[in-house]
Amino acid sequence: MNLASTPIFINCRDRVTSLRDLISWLENAGHEWIVLVDNASTYGPLLEYYEETPHEVVRLGENLGPEAIWLSDIPGSMAPGLAYVLTDSDVVPDPHAPSDAVERFGRLLGKYSHADKVGFGLRIDDLPRAFQFRDDVIDWETQFWEEEVEPGVYQADLDTTFALYRPSVRSRTFPALRTGFPYVARHIPWYVDSARPSEEEEYYRRHADSAMTNWNADVLPSELRAAIMHHRRRRAGAPDGD
Repeated sequence: MNLASTPIFINCRDRVTSLRDLISWLENAGHEWIVLVDNASTYGPLLEYYEETPHEVVRLGENLGPEAIWLSDIPGSMAPGLAYVLTDSDVVPDPHAPSDAVERFGRLLGKYSHADKVGFGLRIDDLPRAFQFRDDVIDWETQFWEEEVEPGVYQADLDTTFALYRPSVRSRTFPALRTGFPYVARHIPWYVDSARPSEEEEYYRRHADSAMTNWNADVLPSELRAAIMHHRRRRAGAPDGD
């Protein structure tokens, strides 16, 4: 797989710090075809970054959320017939993640035909206690580290964090493989000091659509909270209640 010719679509909305870190990792790894897909952002520093970045920016004009690239048919129009990467802008590969990660994802896609995509496992071993939902994240994410199909590869659903998709995938899908250490990434919102969020984090939260975010709020969505409690009981060996 030629990294330079693999399109990387980054779904963006009112975050610039993690986006800069993500693009820096991609550039250092040899990726050249990087497309920023903007969901009607209004955060000034991000808009300024769009003016200086050498990478293509596609401005959708409205917030289409996690399904933005498919609702706007960006893979079909920009990269027909090609495997492609989609990632949210708040997912950053670990500094020690090998630069051949996307190549590894491609090899795994070729080996496991049932997976729609292969992506980074998300670290939960270094989450700060200052993040108010730290224990909830760990209880939820532990399930994605349980079914190892080969050393360092896990059968685990994946949403819109960093993953390589088959060319045929043209809609939001979940069946996936995740890689283990050292092929891991960080979901940056899990590293926030909840008592002292940055100006950028506060801006993001004020302008976020509550239907499109899980962890970036003062209270977790009820469905996510119920799912976390289910997994917590399962891990404890307790029967599910009503």
